[in-house]
Amino acid sequence: MLLGNGSQQLDKGKRVTKKIAKASLVKLNDNVCFTTAAGGARLLPLSNYHYDAQGLVRSWRMVTPEETVAWYESDASKGMTDNGESKLPPRACQFLLVRGWVYQVLRARCRIQLGYGNPIGKMAMLLCMHTGTETYVKRELIEAV
Repeated sequence: MLLGNGSQQLDKGKRVTKKIAKASLVKLNDNVCFTTAAGGARLLPLSNYHYDAQGLVRSWRMVTPEETVAWYESDASKGMTDNGESKLPPRACQFLLVRGWVYQVLRARCRIQLGYGNPIGKMAMLLCMHTGTETYVKRELIEAV
């Protein structure tokens, strides 16, 4: 019997789910990522209603060395913050995942430090096969194809 969350229930009550493992293919889980108005099961959107209506989910990618050099050369790096501290370059930037696209898993379980704070756990490292970008997303937001 096929259940609504993508798993199958055997006659003995055990569930068989497709595992998210390295080199497997995944996509966004519509029920977890999107509101009922956008075809999912959430009451409120993950980030905002525009992304929800467009079928987009925010993920994070590491900044390249070229982007860091460009930041140091820009006006954004000059001066001090409101607290009087020197400005630090960004270590990660936003990357949007699209509903219906298939991504390859590079690391099924990882803990990544996106900024200068503590690392964030329960993440997966994905490869966008349309752009070739490596990105990090919460594992609960994706499902195996």
